[in-house]
Amino acid sequence: MNPSDTPTPPPLPTSPGATAPETGSWGPMTGPPTLGNTLDHLLKRPAALVHTLHNEPSGRLLKWLGLSSLVGLSLFGLVLGFFSGGMQFWAAPLKMVIGVSASALLTWPSLCVFCYLNALDLPLRTISGILVAAIALLSLLLLALAPVAWIFSTSTDSVPFMGFLVLAFWLVGLYFGLALIFRTAHLLGMKRGHHLVAWSVIFILVTLQMSTTLRPLLGKSDHFYTGEKKFFLNHWLEQCEAQNGTTPSRGWH
Repeated sequence: MNPSDTPTPPPLPTSPGATAPETGSWGPMTGPPTLGNTLDHLLKRPAALVHTLHNEPSGRLLKWLGLSSLVGLSLFGLVLGFFSGGMQFWAAPLKMVIGVSASALLTWPSLCVFCYLNALDLPLRTISGILVAAIALLSLLLLALAPVAWIFSTSTDSVPFMGFLVLAFWLVGLYFGLALIFRTAHLLGMKRGHHLVAWSVIFILVTLQMSTTLRPLLGKSDHFYTGEKKFFLNHWLEQCEAQNGTTPSRGWH
């Protein structure tokens, strides 16, 4: 047999760590850091977005990510305002922005500590950029789900059901936002994920408690902020009992 007739074996598959199909190629962004290009990379190639945040001046990227978060959270809050109307048209969007921003600021120090405990030698600007990118992705997902929330906010008067729907949408957004943090952390050298798992639990609990602290988000109220201390699980149970008529209803506050 002629050696030239010998069939060439197929190439061996690359190792699992060689590429990151979930987040795209690990390399710089293609194109200028415009709003459209930033959102395109956030949704399709977040690894390239994080690479640019880590290795290059990222002021414009952070500006677009922050603006996207502001718009997404505000519009989703506006949809929530349709449930009760009145002052909730402006109060709910403002509380969405305040709640998410405060949750990020309150948990940012612990995120930095957990990253360093996991041997991730990253500058603070990179950790901050990843957190901002995750919140931007969460906000875009909430914005995409806003039409579904709108149809229920304008057609039902059940506070527990609407609260459950918003909670479900929030957890979906959190899943993808936190998944972005985990995948990029692996690309940046994270070996074990239990530190980030602990931080994720903290972040989720803070956001849920923040929703109760800033109540009302859905129901009618004459006050922007109640100031009454209450654990979020107790608050949810009270609303369900009030809806069933077992306790006097005091509104979503």
